[in-house]
Amino acid sequence: MKLSRHIIIVIAMAASPLLVMSMPRTIKKVAPIVVNCPVGTSPNMPNRIWVTYRDGYSEYRQVKWANSPLSTEQDEANAQMHPAGSQYQLKGYIVGDETTDNGYPITASIEVVGNIPATPQHTIAQTFPLSDITINGINRLTHNRDEALSEICSWDVTQQLYNYHDTYNLPTEGYKRSDGWDSPDTKLKGHGSGHYMSAIAQAYAVTKDPHQKAILRANITRMVNELRECQEKTFVWNDSLGRYWEARDFAPENELRNMKGTWADFDNYKKHPEKYGYGYLNAIPAQHCALIEMYRPYNNSDWVWAPYYSVHKQLAGLIDIATYFDDKNIADKALLIAKDMGLWVWNRMHYRTYVKKDGTQAERRAKPGNRYEMWDMYIAGEVGGMSESLSRLSEMVTDSTDKAHLLEAANCFDAPKFFEPLAKNIDDIRTRHANQHIPMIIGALRSYKSNHQPYYYHIAQNFWDLVQGRYMYATGGVGNGEMFRQPYTQILSMATNGMQEGEAQANPELNETCCTYNLLKLTKDLNEYNPNDASYMDYYERGLYNQIVGSLNPNKYETTYQYAVGLNATKPFGNETPQSTCCGGTGSENHTKYQQATYFHNDSTLWIGLYMPTTLQWRDKHLTIEQNCTWPAQNSTIRIVNGEGDFTLKLRIPYWATKGFRILLNGKSIVHHYQPSSYATIPYRHWTQADKVEVIMPFTKHIEYGPDKLPAEVASNDGTPLKAAWTGAIMYGPLAMTGTGTTTWHQATLSLDPKLDQLKPTTEKENLFTLKFGNKIFEPDYYRNYNSTHYYRLQYAGNNRKNHTQKNKSQAIAELQSLIAIATERIEEQTRWNSLTKKVPDYAPWAPHGFQRLGDAISAAQKLMETDQKNIKENDLESVTATLNKAINTMRPGNLAEIEDLQTLTALLRRAGNTDESSPDALRKAVAYGKMVVRYVSDGSGTKDMINAAVGRLRKAIE
Repeated sequence: MKLSRHIIIVIAMAASPLLVMSMPRTIKKVAPIVVNCPVGTSPNMPNRIWVTYRDGYSEYRQVKWANSPLSTEQDEANAQMHPAGSQYQLKGYIVGDETTDNGYPITASIEVVGNIPATPQHTIAQTFPLSDITINGINRLTHNRDEALSEICSWDVTQQLYNYHDTYNLPTEGYKRSDGWDSPDTKLKGHGSGHYMSAIAQAYAVTKDPHQKAILRANITRMVNELRECQEKTFVWNDSLGRYWEARDFAPENELRNMKGTWADFDNYKKHPEKYGYGYLNAIPAQHCALIEMYRPYNNSDWVWAPYYSVHKQLAGLIDIATYFDDKNIADKALLIAKDMGLWVWNRMHYRTYVKKDGTQAERRAKPGNRYEMWDMYIAGEVGGMSESLSRLSEMVTDSTDKAHLLEAANCFDAPKFFEPLAKNIDDIRTRHANQHIPMIIGALRSYKSNHQPYYYHIAQNFWDLVQGRYMYATGGVGNGEMFRQPYTQILSMATNGMQEGEAQANPELNETCCTYNLLKLTKDLNEYNPNDASYMDYYERGLYNQIVGSLNPNKYETTYQYAVGLNATKPFGNETPQSTCCGGTGSENHTKYQQATYFHNDSTLWIGLYMPTTLQWRDKHLTIEQNCTWPAQNSTIRIVNGEGDFTLKLRIPYWATKGFRILLNGKSIVHHYQPSSYATIPYRHWTQADKVEVIMPFTKHIEYGPDKLPAEVASNDGTPLKAAWTGAIMYGPLAMTGTGTTTWHQATLSLDPKLDQLKPTTEKENLFTLKFGNKIFEPDYYRNYNSTHYYRLQYAGNNRKNHTQKNKSQAIAELQSLIAIATERIEEQTRWNSLTKKVPDYAPWAPHGFQRLGDAISAAQKLMETDQKNIKENDLESVTATLNKAINTMRPGNLAEIEDLQTLTALLRRAGNTDESSPDALRKAVAYGKMVVRYVSDGSGTKDMINAAVGRLRKAIE
């Protein structure tokens, strides 16, 4: 019985209770799963299955499918192997179950069909303007919003303008020097100023405080006026050309081939803004954008740092001002600045770049400007949401030629090497930089709005589905050390993050907050095309209520970069400005727009996607609607408080609402059955202020499992021998609950009763939902900031398995063989690069320490595979597989520093000791910079040039 793309209802029988229990529940029957798969694609599989147990209780369970190896998906998408009309079977497992080592086995029937499903031709629903929804009451949402509004108003606008004055050879006297990732010696500068513009535009739309409104109005006006002044310095007429000097004229090929990227060079470049080309607006000279055309790597000292990433942030900020600011002259000027810069990008892309897919990498890079190579470069090729912003500009401008050029420019930021497998539902997400690629998907979907090419919609939908099923953590976050790892390896990745050989503790700073910011944006945009699919807002609620709300320090304005998930995790608050880091930038936007996706609408229907205390102004219908509830909400009352009107009302039934959910219209239940992860509909009717809708949604307890078992070898790192086991996060309604007081997996081992009845709800603080288990108190992730443990090792006291180990050995061996194939491919890739006389690219595919660990791990795996399979011991197979998986997951690209490269820097930091206000200024700054570099390297974004700079500064300061 197929209900949607994502969810399949399964009828099952159970001998006794649930999960982490004294006796694990056994699933005895699963309804047939049939998936129609368009020929030439890999099947889109459900990531959750609805299970009904013998006692009548039902819930969703996560599924792990066996087709995750890349070679398997490629075979599935091979039309010769699987032509239209053919069928095949795909095995999978319900995770968290002990029927077999891999979970409860299920089988799906895949029917290959000739027709590709039609895509929606236009959006079905839209969100309301931010200014038309107000969050009410005294709660964490309003606390965070008000804290953010106050801080945003305090930021010095001159600091955001400093780099522009410097780049356009204008005076900087009286302007505060920028800092963080916008400091004058950081090539990402401009990214923070772009986020600042988005932040002040959103804040202006949201605040009701006249004093704040006045501050924001002045800062927006000054920002726009001075940026236009900078941009006008590029309006240079060229008599010989008979037109203005344009982007295509800047840096002819011979000049481009010899262009350097040191800071000394950039000091010269900024003396001549007249050379940038008509309309160029950026906080760094145009050479930064040109250097990527020569495939220059991520290296802040000598080359580049994501040139178009910062361009995107500035375009997005200008577009947000044009969208939210009510001074038409300034809003129009902001749009004009963005349009002129957008057309600079079009001009450069159209005339100076191209796409060549065939040949060797050296052949593809023989000529400058091959976008196939440019956008596939690690971090250097990170373009943010360029396609999204250029598509938005295309929608906003009126001239038809400008519209066409901007839309063309948007699709110049397509990444064919990434997009083409995704269009076939082949998971090419694995091992990529997470936040480099999520915004590309947002851009693909936004361009679909105007180009109407199904290719782009399929890319976005397939990406979203794959992330949900294969990469997401319980709090909604993704990634590890900024990277997507191998599919279905979240627990191994979490439990070994940042670990060097011999260390017992992993680094719990795991999920980059920018990733969740962007996944929520993608989810909102997809929901506009299919607002009746509740799985979108189920995820939106998860990511917003856990990671995003929890990413702001409630006691002082600080946001998180990597969000802490794991054992004994403390949120690494910092990022006090939009320019501090990338997540400081997205963090400056996050906390004034919690309400953005609460409601969706069209002319005849209102969807309520989130239950949040809000007042909605539906201006087209002259209605004011109030949703009266606490936050988080177990009950919500919805009423019209001004006006009356005709519309259909659809209310989301959350995936977790498995018991006691009801919707009452004027005191009567609207239906007999409420299916979780769907919408309940009140048909089109006339609504008046006398009508009352009550939503009753008691929080239920469930486990969000990790898709992979915690290996015995990793669990036993502290010396306590433990067996491999499932892990899971306790969920209470939409809230990921965290415990504390655990530093080892032995301490983080739980045995719960089948129905989780040992977890007793308490309300010791007003509207703070907690669960008590013995002397343990589980608090929501958004609330607990220090020493939190999210995933617990789930110990079964009674094992109901019956000699299934041998039956599953073939599956375990197949998993190891797929890992060996990945490792072999990487070794061959490194070997090919080593054999090149002229190195293209300049750096090896893989950094040396991780590559050495891979070599050791694959040797052990190959040796084990030489053994007769009948004689392979289960523990040996598990250990070798875990070690090889860990080695693969912890490798870094060759241009990045590794943990081992930090030894000299960390020794100097220990020698410098702690600093305070009495310490010499040079030493304080050197120590702060050194610690920042250690964080960057630990998180996976630091380079050796950063380490060398930090070591040099520290040595000089100490001496």
